[in-house]
Amino acid sequence: MHTTIKRKNYYLDEAKIKKVQKILGTKTETEALNKTMDIIVFRPKLLESLKKVSGKGGVQKV
Repeated sequence: MHTTIKRKNYYLDEAKIKKVQKILGTKTETEALNKTMDIIVFRPKLLESLKKVSGKGGVQKV
């Protein structure tokens, strides 16, 4: 997969970024935002996997 890095300017909540940095243990704001986007992109795959195992082996629908 080819990745293009592009500089962007956004107005973001500084306190939220700092919280995300602390939760994810990142050193930079850019790293925190990139990891956050990775998590969001992965979320549908995770949910689909959970649907597939729902009701099997003690996994309960929450």
